Amino acid sequence: MRVLLPLFIGVFFVLYITGTFSVFSRVRDVLGAEDTSLRSASGIAKFCRELQKLAQQQYWQVLLFITTLYLMLQTFCIPGTVVLNAAVGAVMGTLLGVPVATLLGTLGATCCYLLSRTVGTSLVEAIDLRLMKGKGITKIRAQVACYRSDLFVYLLFLRLTPILPNWLVNLASPVVGVPLHIFAGATMLGIVPQSYLTVRFGSLAHSGKPGETKRIVTAWDTLLLGVLGLGILVGFRLKRRFGLERERRDSLGYDHFVNGAVRVPPPV
Repeated sequence: MRVLLPLFIGVFFVLYITGTFSVFSRVRDVLGAEDTSLRSASGIAKFCRELQKLAQQQYWQVLLFITTLYLMLQTFCIPGTVVLNAAVGAVMGTLLGVPVATLLGTLGATCCYLLSRTVGTSLVEAIDLRLMKGKGITKIRAQVACYRSDLFVYLLFLRLTPILPNWLVNLASPVVGVPLHIFAGATMLGIVPQSYLTVRFGSLAHSGKPGETKRIVTAWDTLLLGVLGLGILVGFRLKRRFGLERERRDSLGYDHFVNGAVRVPPPV
C-alpha cells in the first residue's frame, strides 16, 4: 500500500501538467446531456462521437484521459471497460484501437492482481462473500488445483466465456496461487475477441454509419465467442485424454519390460 500513494500523486501531477483535467470537465458536460446515457448502445455511440470531436482538438490529452480512467477502473474492479473500449475505437479506429485496448485491459487486470496480492486473502474473501456468497474463490481454487498442469488454457477459457466475472478472476488469481506470467498471458490473449467487438462498435459510432450502432454485441458475435470457447474446451479435454492415454501406454510398456526381463536361473 505504500506504493499506491506516490503512484496516485505522480498520476495527478502528470494529468495536471498535461492539461488533461480540462478533458474531464468536457466529458462531464457530455455525460450531463439528456440524450447521453452509458446504459444504452445509442447513448454510448453519441458519447463516442462527442469524444472523437474533442480528440480532434486535444488528441493526446484525450488518450491520456482514457488510459488513466481505464487503469483505475480495472484496478479497483469498477465497471466501465466496455464504454472505454468503445471510446478507444472512436479515437483511434479499429486497427490501432484493438491492440491498445488489449494492452490497457491486460495492464489493468495485472494492477488488480497486484493490488489483490498486496491487500491479502482476508479482504478478497470478504468481497467474495458479499458479492458471490463465498462461492467464487472456492470454485476457482478447486478448478486451479484440478487443472494445475493446464492453467493457461483454463484461464483462457474463463476469459472467453462468462462463467465467472472478470473482476473475480482478477482478484482471486493471486489468492489461489495463479502465477503472474500465466495470468497476464492468458488475459492478453483471452480479451482480444471482446476488445475487438467493443472497439469496432466505437469505430463505427465515430464513422457515423447508420444502423450499425444499435447493438454493441450482436447474436452472431455471441455465437462466435461461444464456439471459440467451446473449441478451446474441447481441445483442452482432448489434450488431457491423450495425455492420460500416453501415460497409461508408457506404464503398460514399462510393466511389460519388467515382467519380460531376462531372469537369471537359480543355481543347480
